[in-house]
Amino acid sequence: MRDTEYNYKLGKGAGLIDETLSLLSIYKNGMSKDALTTVVHDTNILSKCTDQRSMDIVKIVFYPRYMKRNINVPMWLKSIREKGLMLPHFKQLLMLYSLRDNAVVYDYIITELNELKATGKASIPKDNVLEYVKGLVDQNKASWGESVRKRLAASLKCMLADFDLIDKRGNILPYEASNFTILYLMHELHFAGLSDVAIWNHEDWQLFGLDKYRLLDRIMEQNIRGGYIAQCTGDLMTISWNYNNMEDFINGAL
Repeated sequence: MRDTEYNYKLGKGAGLIDETLSLLSIYKNGMSKDALTTVVHDTNILSKCTDQRSMDIVKIVFYPRYMKRNINVPMWLKSIREKGLMLPHFKQLLMLYSLRDNAVVYDYIITELNELKATGKASIPKDNVLEYVKGLVDQNKASWGESVRKRLAASLKCMLADFDLIDKRGNILPYEASNFTILYLMHELHFAGLSDVAIWNHEDWQLFGLDKYRLLDRIMEQNIRGGYIAQCTGDLMTISWNYNNMEDFINGAL
């Protein structure tokens, strides 16, 4: 469900929260990438950007993050936003899809940032991100020159800040997945065909600093009222699901 290739497309845009909200506001059900591009051009919805930059945001950022893997995602997000989910919680959903599309940031969070938190670090060490990016090159996972590595490290930090994981000075911020984020990801994975155990063990939870034991607590906290009945014995989990699809879940949960 995620891109595992290390590439430089992060350089085309970090979180782009405002731009994403604008694009969701004009998105129509079943709209193609080309149709969205045309509407963006005609309406000038991204008025702060040049026309070429607007096209890049649609084709290189919005489409891969929110449309390429599942064409239904923009309408799910649009519906959730229109139902009034608070922006800090909504940004967690945007982060999920943004990081699935970018292995550089995804893997930094689960291998580096989570470890810094676990060891009690208050901020990201000065050269930590740059060393992480350099490590990808040293491991032959990417082939970026020094200038590209520096720009990529800066863009990575920007994305972490855009999604409230750190502040602009690199201080690590308290971060917790909202109840709705837990429910959303559970149901999204379920309707994607994953087994209950696979949902429990899915790596996406690590983006929110949740290991399987803390996740279990969160799942059980919302038993019944979250639209499911979960039972756990050892390493086995079974869930009885009440909703029939994501649209039902969104309408029932909000």
